[in-house]
Amino acid sequence: MTEELTLLEAALFQLQSAAASVNEMQLTIGILSSAIEAARQGVSAAIVNDIEFALNDVAGAVGELSAADAERIAPLVTMLQDDVARLKESTALAPSVLNSIRALQMKLKARRAGIERQTYRPEGSPEERLPHPPEELRREAVPLKQQLAAAGFATPALDGLIADQSSLRFHSINEILNELDVIGG
Repeated sequence: MTEELTLLEAALFQLQSAAASVNEMQLTIGILSSAIEAARQGVSAAIVNDIEFALNDVAGAVGELSAADAERIAPLVTMLQDDVARLKESTALAPSVLNSIRALQMKLKARRAGIERQTYRPEGSPEERLPHPPEELRREAVPLKQQLAAAGFATPALDGLIADQSSLRFHSINEILNELDVIGG
């Protein structure tokens, strides 16, 4: 892991040197540098996701540069992307955690669809029972939250379900789904 981080830091140094005169790149490179600096405290899947997110912003900024600047900087961004891919591979969430994320997402989507059906049901028709009660979803969320926390992920939307299962509504389901999408990749 330290070798991968060292390669990432070396590539960042080269990028910073190559882009020193390109004002449009300084903010995104600064954010990337901060994300890589955070990895010195410990590399986790969450930290690597932060680095990848910052690097995507840097890569996007390259497309806005002059041809000469882009030609000089693009290969360094590609090198960083390769280094991040290796680091991401070494810190990836375990397949069992990813499976737990997907299973919870499926249940949340089924409940969300049930809420939609209830909202738009014809007047006078009987109310359907919603699938996957909040207490069931909370039971699944607790160990998943612990596994994600161990990998360095903050889960404020999932924490809301755990703290107060009765607050689970259509919009909070969407927030949890979005949060898990970001984490699960």
